[in-house]
Amino acid sequence: MFWQALRGRLLSRPTSYAGISTIGITVETGGQLAAQSDKRVSVVATRNYDGGGDRTISGAFLHLARSLGYRDDQIDIAALSTLEATYWTPRGEYFDHQASSDSTSAKDIFDKIAEAGMGYFLLSDGLLSVGREGVKSWTGIITPQDTVEEMQTSFRVPSEDDFDGVDVKYINPVTWAEETVQCRTPENPFPRKTEAYTIDVAMTADRAWRIGMRRLMKYLHQRRTYTATTSMLGWCHDFGDHIILSDDIPTGKTQSCLIDAMIYDFQEITLHVTEPLDWSYANPRCWIQFQDGRPSSRMLTPQRVDDFTLTVPYNDDLHPDDWIMDDPDIDLPKLLFCDSEKGARHGIVQEVAPSGDSNCQITAPEYKEIFYQYDDATYPGDVA
Repeated sequence: MFWQALRGRLLSRPTSYAGISTIGITVETGGQLAAQSDKRVSVVATRNYDGGGDRTISGAFLHLARSLGYRDDQIDIAALSTLEATYWTPRGEYFDHQASSDSTSAKDIFDKIAEAGMGYFLLSDGLLSVGREGVKSWTGIITPQDTVEEMQTSFRVPSEDDFDGVDVKYINPVTWAEETVQCRTPENPFPRKTEAYTIDVAMTADRAWRIGMRRLMKYLHQRRTYTATTSMLGWCHDFGDHIILSDDIPTGKTQSCLIDAMIYDFQEITLHVTEPLDWSYANPRCWIQFQDGRPSSRMLTPQRVDDFTLTVPYNDDLHPDDWIMDDPDIDLPKLLFCDSEKGARHGIVQEVAPSGDSNCQITAPEYKEIFYQYDDATYPGDVA
């Protein structure tokens, strides 16, 4: 802040100014303004949000949403509270940013708030919400039974134009100078091509480095993008969801089919499927897609009975008593059978868009846990 002159003292003044942050300063100086330093006041202000706490990501999100006129029933407060308690506060992730440009939109600030928490802004079921990117469970399966066209896979071939290093610039909160962290892999400390990336919502070297390492790991390991066209199923997924996809290519080592009969006890569940299964797969595994669209929470180990019949261990999270097997108006559960060495294709939903009169197309770059292996690491320092 800079001040030009002292005009007088207010003997009568309000105790607060609505919507304005104020500060009281006692100035001691000579009779003249002798230098630039005499009229400069350095301030480090900590933002406190109503109902959100100092500098918190959830507080910033709620403050912005409410200032735009959104009611609390239009904001996904449950998701914000969960992320704040589970990730942001325990990990020391805060929102430190000042919007100073008139061209900055509210959507831009929502995106920056989400980025500060290593996540993304989204509209979920009509609510303003935030999702966190990272290692997560799958939320659905898309099989050939769900698609109206064959699934397509695009592949990005490695080239010399690919980034194999990232330099992240951030503001040091002690010196208020711009500093740079070097994001490198241990096997390649001196990259051929480095991306220069600036982040203005993180003010520690560790956080800047973690975000940069996410970018670097995707440059190195995210090569495939999957595209599938469904009738209605695609609309069940949000941006950022982790999904499983399969095709019917024999060499793909995945099979999908319907479960047309099921019996169970509290030891095992016996399933009969509509297509013969290929038991030549090495260490076969399977998932089940339930009738409400949710998949089984983990990969299951099947035991062969015959080509069309298998058993899986009973578990409460499979809730077989809820399966509806005799209603022609309700789709049967689906089984995804695969080779455990290769498994199915995992993707992160990037876009769900209309396709034709009643279909939708879902685009999902591949998902790998290696993208997030540095999320809890500390900055090792610059390369010597």
